[in-house]
Amino acid sequence: MNHTFDSHVPYKAVEAPGLPAGFGRLFLAPLQTVQMWYERSRQRDRLARLDDRLLRDIGIDRATAMQEACKPFWRE
Repeated sequence: MNHTFDSHVPYKAVEAPGLPAGFGRLFLAPLQTVQMWYERSRQRDRLARLDDRLLRDIGIDRATAMQEACKPFWRE
């Protein structure tokens, strides 16, 4: 199953009619953080699945790839 996820949330998307201007910004930063974590987790999962030939193409070895792939999603 392939899921697409738009990691860009426009500022207007968090504004709600009837609320004070800028109120949506309170939710924008946490939402962007969650989106970054999701993207990081997805990329690490894909990195772990690459074969040795593809890893050589991007210039890293299996040990380095696995070290990165095993990091928790919240850690850079």
